[in-house]
Amino acid sequence: MTANETEIRRIVAAQVDGWNRGDAAAWGADCEPGVGFTNILGMRWDTQTGMVARHAEMFRGIFADSRLVMEIERLQFPIPQVAIVELRTTLTGFRALPPGIRSAADGTLVTRMLEVLTMRDGRWRIAACHNTAVQPRDR
Repeated sequence: MTANETEIRRIVAAQVDGWNRGDAAAWGADCEPGVGFTNILGMRWDTQTGMVARHAEMFRGIFADSRLVMEIERLQFPIPQVAIVELRTTLTGFRALPPGIRSAADGTLVTRMLEVLTMRDGRWRIAACHNTAVQPRDR
């Protein structure tokens, strides 16, 4: 594993840790100030500040005390300064789900998250993130 792969895996682990502690600032710490973030409902935030504020609301509400697992399914470097990370996320322990989003039969919420990271000044940062809920076909 290269140093870049190791660092990106550290960033993903830090996101999981931040989520599982309900710490929105830690969740978004490795994001660019101008990160583009689209959530599972298609709502978009164009700043780290906005994205962190939204997650803080969720951590006080429907996702309080929830547990997140993120698995890297694919990590590629189309050019040396850009990484594309495809993640499978699994969320448990939530209080409710947003309107129109359903959990799987086992009570988990599964999503596919795509993150684009860029290397600037020797540091990897999340530049864009798009999260899509995987809707169960039937229960």
